[in-house]
Amino acid sequence: MPCVLRHRITGDIACGFLRNSYDLEYFGALWWEDKEDAERERIDQLVQSGYEHESDWAIVEVGEDRLKLFNVKLNNDRRKRIRFERDGTITVHKVNV
Repeated sequence: MPCVLRHRITGDIACGFLRNSYDLEYFGALWWEDKEDAERERIDQLVQSGYEHESDWAIVEVGEDRLKLFNVKLNNDRRKRIRFERDGTITVHKVNV
């Protein structure tokens, strides 16, 4: 099951620049195929995407449909962030980049 990083306090999902299967860059939720990959690569990805305090981020399993929804809501806009509440609610907010 895909895994993402969720901020323990704010509920934000870590986002950054990724490459799709056509080798095109897009802005989306950072994700991994499984927890082992996420655990091994999360710190490098967080640093590369400009996040600090790596210990503030928890690995969370999400379904593929939820991951796709995160990226649809981001709409390839690096000013947007996804907040994933514990009850499953998803909200979008903008940040100054």
